Amino acid sequence: MDRSVKSRPISCTLNQRIIVISDIHGNLSLLQKLLKKIHYHPVDDLLIFLGDLVEKGPLNLDTLRYIMKLCEQKNTYALMGNCDFVCKNIVHHYNLDFLKKILMERKASLLHEMAATIGLSINDSSDMNYVCDQLLRVYQKELCWVDQLPQVLYCDDYIFVHAGITNEATFGEDFREVLTYPHFLLHGGSYHRYVIVGHMPVSEYSKGIACFHPIVNEKKHIISIDGGNIIKTAGQLNAFLIQNDQFSYESCDDLPTAVALCDVQAATKDPLFITWRESEVIILEKGIHRDLCQHLSTKRKLWIDHSFLHEENGKWMADDYTTYRMPLKRGETVSIIAKYERFAFIKKEGILGWCLLEHLRL
Repeated sequence: MDRSVKSRPISCTLNQRIIVISDIHGNLSLLQKLLKKIHYHPVDDLLIFLGDLVEKGPLNLDTLRYIMKLCEQKNTYALMGNCDFVCKNIVHHYNLDFLKKILMERKASLLHEMAATIGLSINDSSDMNYVCDQLLRVYQKELCWVDQLPQVLYCDDYIFVHAGITNEATFGEDFREVLTYPHFLLHGGSYHRYVIVGHMPVSEYSKGIACFHPIVNEKKHIISIDGGNIIKTAGQLNAFLIQNDQFSYESCDDLPTAVALCDVQAATKDPLFITWRESEVIILEKGIHRDLCQHLSTKRKLWIDHSFLHEENGKWMADDYTTYRMPLKRGETVSIIAKYERFAFIKKEGILGWCLLEHLRL
């Protein structure tokens, strides 16, 4: 297989609105809701999907076909993400043992959906070469469309890529680099053009207070926009908007909402948010509903609800937990992530935090 990075130039005019959306993950209803919210116009707007169109979500095949239809417009483009690579695996009969392992762990997959429509089940005993042949027999159009997607789009002022680039000239030597670059906002260089990426939920770059809105690093010229849709319980789908070199964004999520009943000044001294990459904790004391833990990275001690704790390879993790108490204003709307005894885990204006249930009208 040719492992070189496939890039394509596009034309971006100054007055045209550029809409960039990443990591849809088969969440068709939320994509449609977001496009409606931003008043997407297929003739006037330039629409770019940064990859991870499918996988892990509820309607992968329908989402793919919807995006394929949108891309028939001359102003709409899609990139390949690392999750979309499963289509390339099928088309090229590539790395099939690894693909089978992924599919045994990931039940919400485009390939499982495709297989089910033709009466095929992908399981531990499946002959993956046979699976490839059968899926290609029925879904060649969809699978080959994804297989042929570029990994980078670029114009004079912007580079669009799923995960990151290793340089500004060739973007990378191997497609794996641009599809899976880890924590690009942290580890990427500084660039002349803005590099706009998805792949890594932006909350993973949070310090103290978690936020799911796009991040613009003006010094590095990196913009990270993945709101953690499908991947994070509190995630959202972000649309990053560019017009006349001005940046803005809009967001949608699928979470239920509640209304604040009163003003709450809930200032938190030195709040902590635990990210994936620094999620390890030591359990110091067991409790009925929560345990006293020490967060290894910061050495902070805190009580963590059992629903946030999980064991990996003999180590305890508590990713996506925050100590932040959310201030409220009477009448404002918040998203409800979960309820725990007297408290609600909520999101307000993209920010994650806690409040008392008695302060909300559910």
